[in-house]
Amino acid sequence: MRRLHPLSGALRVGRGLLQGAFFGVIAGTTLAGLLGLPAAAVPLLIPALALVLGGFAMARYYRFTYEIEGDTLRVESGVIARQSREIPLGRIQNVDSRQGVVNRVLGLSVVAFETAGGATTEATLNAVDEAEAERLRRLVQRHGETDKRAGEETTDETVVEPPVGAADEPTDRTDERAGRSDTEELFNFSTRDLLTYALVSVRPAAPVLLLIGLPLGIDALLTVVRFNLGLVGGRSTVSLPVLDALGPPQLVALVVFTALQFLVAALVLSVVLTVIEYYGFTLVREGDDLRYERGLLRRYSGTIPLSKVQTVSIRENVVMRRFGLATLVVETAGYSGGNRESGQGVAIPMAPRPVVYDLAHDIEPFGDLDFERAPTRARRRYAARFAIVAGVVTAIGYAVDTFLLASGYWWLLLGLFLVVPPAAHLRWRHRGIALDEDVLATRTGFWRQTTRIVPYYRVQTVFVGRSPFQRRRDLATVTADTASTSAIVGGSARAYDVDDERAAQLRDILRERLYSDLLARKHDRDA
Repeated sequence: MRRLHPLSGALRVGRGLLQGAFFGVIAGTTLAGLLGLPAAAVPLLIPALALVLGGFAMARYYRFTYEIEGDTLRVESGVIARQSREIPLGRIQNVDSRQGVVNRVLGLSVVAFETAGGATTEATLNAVDEAEAERLRRLVQRHGETDKRAGEETTDETVVEPPVGAADEPTDRTDERAGRSDTEELFNFSTRDLLTYALVSVRPAAPVLLLIGLPLGIDALLTVVRFNLGLVGGRSTVSLPVLDALGPPQLVALVVFTALQFLVAALVLSVVLTVIEYYGFTLVREGDDLRYERGLLRRYSGTIPLSKVQTVSIRENVVMRRFGLATLVVETAGYSGGNRESGQGVAIPMAPRPVVYDLAHDIEPFGDLDFERAPTRARRRYAARFAIVAGVVTAIGYAVDTFLLASGYWWLLLGLFLVVPPAAHLRWRHRGIALDEDVLATRTGFWRQTTRIVPYYRVQTVFVGRSPFQRRRDLATVTADTASTSAIVGGSARAYDVDDERAAQLRDILRERLYSDLLARKHDRDA
């Protein structure tokens, strides 16, 4: 059995000592105040707790062992409660490694093994050196290739004798050379592509992080507010009397200016986060696997086995569609699929649409997709839904204007009803389903259009759902679930608002093609 790198143990012990000293200061101060302990007791608690937590961290390091034995990864851990896990290599979906700033300096990697259907990462090695991380990844990769070759072998085998001297060559060098010769670079991000992607893709986490960080930058926030007060003709002093002295038009202008500045700041933060995450992104093909590397401060590396791909998704927001760009996401049955943020593996963050579709076709072959739209009565349903939203917003605006602003301009919100018909049409237009000879494809979304491509043999269940509002219009939603993580969190392939009778037909067709595809693949393996 192997242990983690000694530097990993040293880091754990160091963190334990610091945490123990910190808690010692808090505990000593608290007990001295509550129990009246002498002041000399506080310095004694600091080294005592530091030694306790540091010793526990050292015990955890020595009690954590791992090894790949045959076709099983065995991990033993725990100081007080011992745990022993045996993970079949054939069930491992992804092998991901990541390096923080400290680990990159020390040459260490955190290796995570993810299996199908797991709610968390099955096993994490924190941390090993880069050579050991590569060795583990290649062992898992070779096991998958061996299983595939074993399934394709026939009873009539031709034995090829190795050349003279081949037995004397070290196995590691042979594997390394074979890996290099079978590696093909598929995509890399130039600096210009990275900046373009950062500008056209907005990360939802950016506004949230900005709101959380506002209390920390209160001085900068007050400076911005004072600047905005000067723009709208008010005094550059933040106080309630100053705000009361502003008229309704000035208050509206102040809110608009502040909101625009917040959006610009969120965009800048989104660009920074995207650059940090996807800096140096490369995608290579190693045999039957896709392998990516990315990251500026923290370096990520992961493997996506093509044989275990559940769904291929193509995403295009409204700006990317305007310039013919798209994102390719590959979803496996693992927990994260190589992407901690989204739970899925981004194979190509952004590229021209033909490039994205070509790689998607290489991963899972499919023909031209002819999408079938929902009936036109679904468009009327969307119009009614958007009209209700517009009515609620107008009512809230009327109440705010009547009791707070008294500007008399609440009626401007009635203009939202003018947006209802085109919004309903765009939602209807960008939804549909296509049945290819080998795959099912669904499409949904206007601002962020997502096309999901699912092979029939990957479908787990097919069901038809009808909400009370759909039943009123004889509509239904057809859902095809797979074993990917996105299906667990609601990202299944769905055809929304299909005609009720057509939905029943689609359910029967998908089940029939699922069974036919599985039988055909079984017949090919047996042959």
